[in-house]
Amino acid sequence: MDIQESINLYFKYLKYEKNLAPNTINAYDKDLLLLKDYLINNKIADVKEITLTKFQDFLKFLDKYQYGNRTTIRKFSSYINYFKFLEQNSLIDVQLSQIISAPKIQKRFYKLLSESEISNLLKTIDGQDNFELRDRAIFELFYSTGVRISELVNITLDKIDLKNKEIKVFGKGRKERVVYLNDFALRKLNNYLDIRNEFLFDKKNNFYKKNDFLFLNKNGNRLSERFIRILLDKYLKKAGINKKISPHSIRHSFASHLLQNGASIKAVQELLGHENISTTQIYTHLNLKKLKEDYEKFHPRAN
Repeated sequence: MDIQESINLYFKYLKYEKNLAPNTINAYDKDLLLLKDYLINNKIADVKEITLTKFQDFLKFLDKYQYGNRTTIRKFSSYINYFKFLEQNSLIDVQLSQIISAPKIQKRFYKLLSESEISNLLKTIDGQDNFELRDRAIFELFYSTGVRISELVNITLDKIDLKNKEIKVFGKGRKERVVYLNDFALRKLNNYLDIRNEFLFDKKNNFYKKNDFLFLNKNGNRLSERFIRILLDKYLKKAGINKKISPHSIRHSFASHLLQNGASIKAVQELLGHENISTTQIYTHLNLKKLKEDYEKFHPRAN
């Protein structure tokens, strides 16, 4: 079977049988595009021609890109799962998925903001105009809920329950969960909602556009993830915080601060939308100070 044809079949399987989220499918698409282009450039047009040696040659080719550990592991996962699909459908003869092993994950040390730095960051966005009212709501909501940036940009108005201070978000694997607004976030979100229609007004044609996404740009369209990253860099600089922090770092800070203040790891797992608690346990090493304080407080012979 032609390589592109096999990839097309695989993506139908991911979309309709595995029901994977579009972002996940896009990541697979980028990874398999690299593999396809390499194989075609090396005169390999049929999937049955893919051997272990040829795949190892492809891996040597990837070395020139100097991908980080996590990216490399994700790519291995993409290729192994693709080969499993080919094997299960008898499209290739070699059991490549059984031979290939991904590199081990390297311990990651997350860059976080302290509670005082979060407070300074939020105070910096003082709501002097409609854009800052929107931006303050964005980052208050980030820190109140711990959502992923992809989840935040896709929040729609019908998923917000202001009365109960709850928002429904769709996480990885299109799984829905409820996240919570604290009083600060609720107040700033209400401030933004009061002026949100102004982002929808088309002055040129003198009418209001319709868009159900919560956070909008000046043209009344949904904000992009890239734009929010630019906003964060802007306000970090304004607050005098000289750390390389991403929107995902606010999610990490949210989890770490909850654990430091006594939340159970199970509760944090649910709030973050982690399927496995082992994913949440990466935050425990960030809280050794709290662990020591608990030991000294509760162990009968600690004092």
